[in-house]
Amino acid sequence: MGAPANTEAEAPADEDFFTVEELAAYLRVSKKTVYELIRDGAIPGVKRLKRILRIYRPAVLEWAAADRKHKQKR
Repeated sequence: MGAPANTEAEAPADEDFFTVEELAAYLRVSKKTVYELIRDGAIPGVKRLKRILRIYRPAVLEWAAADRKHKQKR
């Protein structure tokens, strides 16, 4: 018998991209907050593949680092 096909929820994420769930954990916010930030255009590097969202990891890491630097200057 062949291996069962992966469902979308089981498919491993590419190392260069966050899933919404992974990004929420990284940012320590809810998935709902991540979706709202994406909708508002606040998160860089978002790619939509039909109904699947992937967020380019290097863009997010750069964005988060810049945000931390900005907060430290206050």
